[in-house]
Amino acid sequence: MRTWFFLGLEETSWSEKILFFVTMAAILALGVIGVFSPSLLSATLTGAKAWVLTYFGWWFILLGFVLLIIVFVFIFSRYGRLRIGGPNAEPEFGLFSWLSMVFTVGFGASILIWGVAEPISIVQSPPPKPSPVPGASVESLALAFMFIHEVFPGLAMWYLPVAMAFGIIVYTHGVDEYKISSMLTGIVDEDRIPGLYWLVDLRRSSRPSGISTTLGFSAQTMAAILSRVFHLEATLLTYAVFALIGVVFLGDVWLGLRQGIRNAARATMVFIVASMALLVVVGPTLYMFELGLDATGVWLSEMLRLSLYTTPGSESNWAANWTGFWWAWWAAWSIFVGSFVARVSKGRTLREMFAVLVVAPTFLTWIQHSLIGGWVLAPGYQGPVSEAMAAAGKPAAIAKALQITPLGTVLAVLFVFVIAGYIVTSLDSAVFMISAITLGNENPNPRNRAWWGALLAFFGMVSLELEEFSAIESLSVTMALPFSLFLLVILYGSYAIISEHGRDIDAYDSEHRTLITRDSNSDSAATDDD
Repeated sequence: MRTWFFLGLEETSWSEKILFFVTMAAILALGVIGVFSPSLLSATLTGAKAWVLTYFGWWFILLGFVLLIIVFVFIFSRYGRLRIGGPNAEPEFGLFSWLSMVFTVGFGASILIWGVAEPISIVQSPPPKPSPVPGASVESLALAFMFIHEVFPGLAMWYLPVAMAFGIIVYTHGVDEYKISSMLTGIVDEDRIPGLYWLVDLRRSSRPSGISTTLGFSAQTMAAILSRVFHLEATLLTYAVFALIGVVFLGDVWLGLRQGIRNAARATMVFIVASMALLVVVGPTLYMFELGLDATGVWLSEMLRLSLYTTPGSESNWAANWTGFWWAWWAAWSIFVGSFVARVSKGRTLREMFAVLVVAPTFLTWIQHSLIGGWVLAPGYQGPVSEAMAAAGKPAAIAKALQITPLGTVLAVLFVFVIAGYIVTSLDSAVFMISAITLGNENPNPRNRAWWGALLAFFGMVSLELEEFSAIESLSVTMALPFSLFLLVILYGSYAIISEHGRDIDAYDSEHRTLITRDSNSDSAATDDD
C-alpha cells in the first residue's frame, strides 16, 4: 500500500496501474536509448519522419481542411450555444486567467523558435516554381506561410475538435470515466468489444510526444541563447536552469490547477508582452510593420490556396515538409491541449471556447509572428541569421538575431523567461492531463503528477544529447499519423452525443421566447393601466 501511495496509485484499479507502468516504461525506454545511443535515436526518428511526410503529407493537409469545415459547422450552428458542463454550469476561471492558460499551453516556445526558423528557411528554400502567389516577394510569402501554419487556419483545425469532443462527452453528457476512451461513447459499445476502451487509453497515454518535443526544442534553444549571447557553459547551465524550473514545477504541482498552472500562465503572458514591446523599440521597427502588413495581405487573400498547396509532381516534397509537418505537429499536441482546454472551459459555451482558443490567439500570434518574422528578415539581420542557422541549426538562428540586436542581452533575458514560462505551463498542463487520463480522475493527486513531470523532463533533457535538432521534431510527426484517424472518430461521436443535447437547446430557446413574450405582455398591460 505504501508503494501505491508513493506513486499516487492508491485508489486506482489494476487496469489503471498497468496503464501507468506500461506508459512509464515505454517513455523511459525511449529516453534511455537517447542517452546511450543518441545517434541511433536521431537516425531512427528522422527517417520515420521523412517516410511519414513523403507518403502521408497530403493526408494531413486534407484532414486539416476537413476538420476546419466540421469545426465551423459545429460552432456556427445552434450547437455552438451548448455549454460545457451543462446549461447551469458556471465558469471556474476569469477571462484573463482562462486566456492565459489556453494560450501559453496551446502554443508554447514554438512561437519564438519557429517564428525565426521558418521564415528564414523558406526564404533560403522557397516553394518550387511556379510560385503559389505570383508577384509576392519571397519574404512576404515566407511570413504568409508562417501565418497559415501557426495563426489561422492552423489554430482552428486541431485543438478545437478534441476540446469540443472532450467537453461535450465528458462534462456536458456526464460520462463517468475521465479518459480518452470516453470520447468513443455513442459510437462503440464497450460490452460488445471488451477491452477496446482500455486499449485506446493505453495507446493515447503512451504518446506524450508533443510535450516531449516541445521540451526538446526549448532545451536546445535555451542552451544556444546562454552559450552564444551570454558566453556561458551552455549545457551545464541549461541543466541548472531546468533544475530550477523543476523546483517551480513541483511547487505548481502542489498548488494545483487554480494557483499553480493559472499563475504560471499569467506570469508568462506578462513576459511575452514585455519581450514583444522591447522588440518593437530596439528592432527594425519600420520594416517589421511594413513586412507584417504586406504578408498579411498575401495571407488573407490567398488563405485557401496556401492551405491546400501540395506541389504536385514536384520532387522537392516542399508542401508536405512544411504544411504536412505543421499539421502533424498540431495533431500530436491536440489530445493534451484539447482535453486541458475542455477542463478549464467548464461553464463556457462552444462559441466562447472558439473565441478563446481561436479568435484571441489568432490576433496575438499574428502580432508576434509579424514582429519576429519582420525582425529576422530585415536587411542587416537576414544574412547573419541565415548563415548561423545553416552552420549550427535553428537554435543558433535565434541566438544570432539576439546578438546583433541593440539591447539584445536584455531581450535575451526576457526570451529565456518566456521559454521557461512556456516549459512550466506546458509541462504543468500536460502532466495534469496525462495523470488525469491515466487515473480516470479530473483532479489527479500531486504525487502521481510529480512522477509524470520528472519522466517527461528527463526525456526533454535527453534531447540536448541528440545530434540533430530535426530528430526532436520527428517524434511528434511520426506518432501523429495513427492518431489522425481518431480525430475523425471522436468528432463523429461528438455529433452523436450533441444531437441529443440539441433538444435541450431547443427547449431553452422555447422557454426563453416564452419568458420574453410574457414580460412584453406584462409591460404592455402596465402601460395600459397608466
